[in-house]
Amino acid sequence: MTAKGQGCPPTPGLMHPARGSSCRSGSQDAAWWPGSREMQACGVGSCLLATLSLVLLCVALSTDYWLVAYGPGGTAHSGLWQECVANACRSPDRITGYIQATRAFLILATLATAASVLFLLVSLTSCLHSPVSTYLLAAITGFAAGSCTLIAMGVFSGESWHKNSDRMIQLTFEWSFYLGWAALPLLGLGGAFALVAHKRHSGYESV
Repeated sequence: MTAKGQGCPPTPGLMHPARGSSCRSGSQDAAWWPGSREMQACGVGSCLLATLSLVLLCVALSTDYWLVAYGPGGTAHSGLWQECVANACRSPDRITGYIQATRAFLILATLATAASVLFLLVSLTSCLHSPVSTYLLAAITGFAAGSCTLIAMGVFSGESWHKNSDRMIQLTFEWSFYLGWAALPLLGLGGAFALVAHKRHSGYESV
């Protein structure tokens, strides 16, 4: 029997976590607030998409198979940095304005994607609180990278579409070009997932 006025001992299963605690394990988060598991899933998905986008952008930016020309004398291919004829590659003597614009925006897209990956890694691995949500920063940089990629690929596509005037030569887009376009939807999806994770994280913080 308990003494009069003495409260019952607290039940371990009903104890709430301390308000001052800043870090919880994944299992504790899921038990404390069901949306945290969805937040983690969106964060991981966004990080994977952003990382894949970064790889695609780097490969597209550094390879020389944006355009391939098929002619009677053989084939030639070119990228943003050099032209290759008969397995001999060299930098062009004159760089046109649209190539410079494509380079600039694609480099900006690559840097913004790398920043997005960094913010997502911080969100997933760090327990430190920052004034601004790193998920939100990841979403912003992801959408910025997608915008820069769209501009770069749109400029290159528009200028290259009617570039060839010789009917004896067939000019086609090749895999480096398509890798740049493939990164665009991945950046959009990654930014959307990061934004959802930010909203879930905001709801978690308000609990």
